[in-house]
Amino acid sequence: MFVLFVLGLFLACLIVVPLLLVGLALRLAIAVVLLPFRIAGLAAGLAVGFVGLLFAGAILLIPLLPVIALVGGIWLMVRLARRQPAAQLATD
Repeated sequence: MFVLFVLGLFLACLIVVPLLLVGLALRLAIAVVLLPFRIAGLAAGLAVGFVGLLFAGAILLIPLLPVIALVGGIWLMVRLARRQPAAQLATD
């Protein structure tokens, strides 16, 4: 009885293992065919995310525009009020 069981397992392996290998090969082939589309989708998703991040940053910076303008004006006044270094004669 045990010999028949082992023989049945052997025959099942002869049928099941090639089917598993064919299934694995088909999955691999489909994955390779679809890989460029997955890469393109990833790139498009990253581009949309980057644009969204820039848009969100611009929206968040709008309330800071008065502060940026005030600091820029003060910086320009300090820069204009500073003494200019004396001109030096170029000697050869």
